[in-house]
Amino acid sequence: MDQLIELAANSTLATFHWRDRGVAPTGYIKGMAVVYARVYCKFKAGDATAVEMAKANTGNPDRDALAWYEALFAHAGMTNDTAGVDTLRHLFVLLIGLGMRESSGKFCVGRDQSATNTTAETAEAGLFQTSFNARNASSLLPVLFNQYLANPVGFVEIFREGVKCKAHNLENFGSGPGKEFQRLSKDCPAFAAEFAAVGLRKLRKHWGPINRKEVEIRPECDQLLREVQNVVDALNLCPI
Repeated sequence: MDQLIELAANSTLATFHWRDRGVAPTGYIKGMAVVYARVYCKFKAGDATAVEMAKANTGNPDRDALAWYEALFAHAGMTNDTAGVDTLRHLFVLLIGLGMRESSGKFCVGRDQSATNTTAETAEAGLFQTSFNARNASSLLPVLFNQYLANPVGFVEIFREGVKCKAHNLENFGSGPGKEFQRLSKDCPAFAAEFAAVGLRKLRKHWGPINRKEVEIRPECDQLLREVQNVVDALNLCPI
């Protein structure tokens, strides 16, 4: 894993200035590289969640962010017409950009303090500001939630680099599984990423920056994630 972290640290993406957000926290770029490596390994192993992420553009822009962003991906030279690793990687290009819009790459962000979403079902949390009610978009999402609850290895120690968490971000709302979802989304960034990645294929209207097409599709992201794949394959790092 050290090789992946070093790769991310030395990438052009690590110093890229995102529109309205500036340079990402060091831990965000490193962490997302490692999360992508994990999901890439899962895809190669036939994991249902990763396969869902990597399916071809569905042609349904009301639900699928890859369809909604089709023209912007094409402009960046990225096509998603075929199921497989390229589409999976491009989804993570979008996901990395979404994290910068929603939380500035800070894993511990709680709900938007200006919003009224304070129930366990609707309170947003984590890098991608996702709420528990998004689980209804796919039967895979409750399964993923339970998997990470049982084994919450989510690379938070990597994502923590360069991030200061404010006290109000630690608050979780409501009770029961929805409250646990908020906690897990912050404590386990890999879970937040995988959950949002499936959500982007099934429920793209959940995210305002996606709806407004504010998320940047950066070739620097694609380049880094290609290199992650190469390192994983060359060093036989799976599973992660």
